[in-house]
Amino acid sequence: MANRLVIRGRTVELFVRFLDAAGNPVNADDTPRVEITDSNGVVQQSLTNVGVSLVDDPGLYSFTYEVPLTDPDGYWTDRWVAVIGNESVQSAFTFMVLAAGSVEVSELPDHQPGDEVPFSFTKDEITGINILMGVLKKRVKNDGVRKVKDALGNEVETPCAIFSDTELICFLVNSLSEFNQYPHFTSFTFADVQIQGLFMDIITQGAVLLALAAQALIEKGREFSITDNGVSYQPPQVSDMLNTQYSTQLQDYKEKLKHIKTSLKPTPLGLGTFRVTAINPNFLRLRHLRARQII
Repeated sequence: MANRLVIRGRTVELFVRFLDAAGNPVNADDTPRVEITDSNGVVQQSLTNVGVSLVDDPGLYSFTYEVPLTDPDGYWTDRWVAVIGNESVQSAFTFMVLAAGSVEVSELPDHQPGDEVPFSFTKDEITGINILMGVLKKRVKNDGVRKVKDALGNEVETPCAIFSDTELICFLVNSLSEFNQYPHFTSFTFADVQIQGLFMDIITQGAVLLALAAQALIEKGREFSITDNGVSYQPPQVSDMLNTQYSTQLQDYKEKLKHIKTSLKPTPLGLGTFRVTAINPNFLRLRHLRARQII
């Protein structure tokens, strides 16, 4: 028998144990010989007893062989031949030869401070994100159209989204991060079925709040009076409406988030090592007097 695996260019220690008819270890009459054949059937080491030695255990012999660097990979065979009681016996074993693995050092991405680093999601996470984005787009009325004139002067409708998909994904990622870090801490991902179903409302609502806050800043920058030849025009105060919706939803969002995360807190089954100050002090004293736990 031999080690199951050896790397080319390294040594492998081969062993064989001879047994008699009763299954007891027995030494050979003479030093056994060993032959080594590679995976292509080519004899790499002809029959020889040079280097074969008897180990301390009865009937156990060993042979150390160095596998050349240029020989083929695959299962090699070591065949042993010995004479025991004037009878010739032989047996063959196999061991695997492989080339040494190589490690390629690739250069790190040439990112500079401020460069946008793309997200890396698993397949299951992408499924969850798409489910949440479908709901989020409906909540913010993201997918719209506008009329423009083509090259012939005809009016045609073209898609006009309020937020890009990348922005919506950022809103969802931040919303999920806030959900996880709000006490008590959790580690949900977009691949979890709870996020795709049970907690869909709270995750998308958090993303809506981020969207409202971002758009309110943009709209506020557009709301300035225009005066032309004595005619003044004041654009509608869209930012104020967005801020009103933001404030209303924020309070509702915080209440729901608090109750949801509180429900996820594991409830102690007994007093254990927790010290609850609302418990009668006599019960706390009783814990240290009796060798049992009060449930």
